[in-house]
Amino acid sequence: MTGADRAASPPPQVSTPVRWLCEPWMAYLRYRGRRRMRRTVMERVCDGNLIVLQGVFNPVTFRTGKYLADFLMCTPLLDKPGSVPTALDMGCGSGILAVCAALRGYRVTAVDIDERAVLCTQMNAAMQNVLDKIKAVQGDLFAPIEGESYDLVVFSLPKFRGEPRTEFERALKSPDLIDRFARRLAGALKPSGIALFVLTNHGDPSGMLDGLAATGLSIERLTWRHFGVETMAIYAAKRLDRISTSTLAGVAPRMASP
Repeated sequence: MTGADRAASPPPQVSTPVRWLCEPWMAYLRYRGRRRMRRTVMERVCDGNLIVLQGVFNPVTFRTGKYLADFLMCTPLLDKPGSVPTALDMGCGSGILAVCAALRGYRVTAVDIDERAVLCTQMNAAMQNVLDKIKAVQGDLFAPIEGESYDLVVFSLPKFRGEPRTEFERALKSPDLIDRFARRLAGALKPSGIALFVLTNHGDPSGMLDGLAATGLSIERLTWRHFGVETMAIYAAKRLDRISTSTLAGVAPRMASP
């Protein structure tokens, strides 16, 4: 069986008529998102306030971060009774995923190459009273945590391939980040660990899924949702031959209404 055979399905495509109908509204949202990245804003996420510093990827405007954060706050996959599990938030941005993992009882290491994102994560950890549970560090992917492994890895990384031409595009596009991350993820997971991540049908979701599967990880698409001109899906990856369907049964419906 090849790595590509083991890869889960990417997020479903959106039909052409739906894209046409939604495009004006989505164009406005993209315009608003660029404007909001030029200033510091406060967002409401998971029943709490989230500071998003100027230039830091906004997980609410672009939805991927909030979508995964809402999932982290309710999924039984994060239940670890009787232990203090560890988590890695890779490409932490505002720190929304690190905060959610900390609120679920994890001791979290948050990594981002942008020093503004590291500061933003520390500020949000303090606001949510989980600063003692989160260590935010600056660095390129796994370099700051070489040799470490975790019970949980969460990430919402750039989805598009190519050279970013602006500060805004750094959060959306990279020439090789997908491949570099895929090669190292298995080594960052404990034998019983799990990685949870979100992909959109935009960009290169198949490249990420195939790259992860090629390293020997088992990948399952847990749930997906329609967002206008795009769909998003949440996945689980494990260092196992396959993910037990009995373990994941009832975790989330295959599709939720917008």
